[in-house]
Amino acid sequence: MAFKKRDENGVYDPKINLKGRPPVDKENAPTRREIREKEFLSILRKIKPHLSESIMTAAKIMKNQEASHQNQLKAAVILLNAYKELTNEVYDGEDADLEGTEVQPNNPAAVFSLKVINTD
Repeated sequence: MAFKKRDENGVYDPKINLKGRPPVDKENAPTRREIREKEFLSILRKIKPHLSESIMTAAKIMKNQEASHQNQLKAAVILLNAYKELTNEVYDGEDADLEGTEVQPNNPAAVFSLKVINTD
């Protein structure tokens, strides 16, 4: 089925878009970073249910005496890398000793103190 520019009466084919491409709202359009993060999260959500199974499989291979030493070593490396990544994720890759929150912040404001004297 082909488009016809006009029919016998000179009317355009209704399937032809005469308005052109719709305008893009550049102020509210997502940036490349936002698109990339959205796709990354989508992939992570698809992979996450299989993560525990894959770690358990690596642990079984590592403990299997019939597996070759090379495969046991690869499984151990997989487990160590997973542990390292999880640890970095928990601490956001920062050293906990470098930055800390002060329990009692130093306020230069005056502090009211009351001392009761025993008058016996």
